[in-house]
Amino acid sequence: MLSHKEPTVVESLFQQVGEYAETRGALLKLTAVDKASELISLAAVRAAVFLIASVTILLLSIATAFLLGEWLGRYSYGFFIVTIAFALVGILVSLRSAKWVKDPVARLVITKVLGEGRDAQHNIG
Repeated sequence: MLSHKEPTVVESLFQQVGEYAETRGALLKLTAVDKASELISLAAVRAAVFLIASVTILLLSIATAFLLGEWLGRYSYGFFIVTIAFALVGILVSLRSAKWVKDPVARLVITKVLGEGRDAQHNIG
């Protein structure tokens, strides 16, 4: 008969630590995949909304330029005024880009990666 040796306490502890490490690694992978999929889906939704808003603004700008041009007697004047308005908005956005674009995007990514309503310590440890 074969004798079956029971693992010692230390061997059992090492085995449990190994299983814990494997489980923890799998959990970290799944958490990373979950957060990445959240960010990608959020980016896709934001891109779609941005595209729709851009097309809407483009068409409204053309309509506004034609309307202003008709009122001023030359269509080129209307397009010139709309172009100047966009240039001013572009300058304003470029001057405030850190406050209006960079900071909110960074905050959104950090919130999504760390989890809403949870503190960072809970996710790390």
